[in-house]
Amino acid sequence: MEQNVEIKKPDPNPRDMAAGEIVVNVQKTDENGVTIKLWPDVSAVRNHMNDLVSLVPCDTYSVRHYTCGRYMYCAIALDDATRDAPCPAAYRVHSDSATNESDGSFLAAAAAWGIGAGVFNLPPLRIPSNKVHIVPQGKPGTNIIERYVMDDTLTLDGITYNDDGSVASLRVCKRDGSVITWQAS
Repeated sequence: MEQNVEIKKPDPNPRDMAAGEIVVNVQKTDENGVTIKLWPDVSAVRNHMNDLVSLVPCDTYSVRHYTCGRYMYCAIALDDATRDAPCPAAYRVHSDSATNESDGSFLAAAAAWGIGAGVFNLPPLRIPSNKVHIVPQGKPGTNIIERYVMDDTLTLDGITYNDDGSVASLRVCKRDGSVITWQAS
């Protein structure tokens, strides 16, 4: 006798990060705008890994960091299956470089398991200066512009995903409450 077993997809999917679980990292500011990169929050990814463990036939997951050459790697194992990855060069969320390497490699290894992969794999996004407030900062005592800074605070207000886990759209909120939207093409 044949038996059909229906596997229910959890809602929400543990691979998908909610807007409040994502860090907005400003990577570059110039007179034409700002480049941001979205990263999954490390604590949220750990919670999602715990959710994943409850859905698959394994008891727990383990994390191991190691260096290979000049790069820090993280290996995440679910029972005897392991996925590892190095810290991405663009991951500069903290002022401490060792924390960046540890957290960045953990996020990369978790993304190899699918956790936060949609956000992790999203390329940097450019926001033009007509949508954010860019302020030139002069060199003291001169009329020379030394650098540009963004005089806005950006947070992620909303995110949607495609069926394959890639990011479909974003809502980035500014300090004044206005919203910048982004849609995948």
